[in-house]
Amino acid sequence: MKYSYLGPEGTFTESAVRRLAPSAQQTVPFPTVPAAVEAMRSGGFARAVVPLENSVSGVVPPTLGELVEHAGQLRIDAQVAIGVTFALMAAEGTRLSDVRRVVSHPHALGQCRRWVARHLPHAETVPADSTAAAALALAARGPAGDAAIAAPATAARYGLSVLAHDIGTRNDATTRFVSLRSAGPEGPPTGRDRTALLITSDRSAPGVLTGVLGELSRRHVSIAWIQSWPRQTARGRYHFLVEVDQHIAYPGLAEAVEAMRRGVDSLDLLGSYPYIVDREVEGERAAA
Repeated sequence: MKYSYLGPEGTFTESAVRRLAPSAQQTVPFPTVPAAVEAMRSGGFARAVVPLENSVSGVVPPTLGELVEHAGQLRIDAQVAIGVTFALMAAEGTRLSDVRRVVSHPHALGQCRRWVARHLPHAETVPADSTAAAALALAARGPAGDAAIAAPATAARYGLSVLAHDIGTRNDATTRFVSLRSAGPEGPPTGRDRTALLITSDRSAPGVLTGVLGELSRRHVSIAWIQSWPRQTARGRYHFLVEVDQHIAYPGLAEAVEAMRRGVDSLDLLGSYPYIVDREVEGERAAA
């Protein structure tokens, strides 16, 4: 089975792939989340693995955008949460006092902003597509005054020197990664499952969303996560991605979904899948 994922090699999405699919026949990095998803949608790959949310910095917008845009065509078939840690790295010989720019994924920059503000108050922060992309570009160019934020193992992979360890705001931060496939039948329950739903409604009656979600609570289905996403064609209207702690095969959830459909304009099943919490992946800690 072939997997696409957010690259380049050395991203911590790659670590998530190893946890979700240790026997994958081939794994190929892509520069952005949409590129990794499109590679799967085009038929060249069975799965795409991308980051969904960080416990400190929140949702990963490109992933949520792909789920909304391709609802009905994509399914989440697995999810893993991995502990994250960060290091500041630069070309060999660079001192901390030399750093003028810090480059990384926006979520990593957000998680390390306090450390950067304290130790590098005059440094510019520059976003990159991934933590590993920042490190790879630094290794290729090695410009004086640039540093990257990534996982410690990335420094060894790209021949960089670690200037500071454990620079994140929290030492218990995690990132959730999802495995995406084309739409099809759901896998069987595993006992540790979640289900994701995409709800869209143009109805203006007060409390529409509250009433719809009440169908879940009446059937004792717990909401694990809810996230809004603006609709491009209707100002002030939103899609809602709702994740619940149960498999769609659970009768209470199936009944709730049917009742919810009657109260909204559309409801798409984004998948029922095993949810894994794993602090360590082959000895590495990981980040989006």
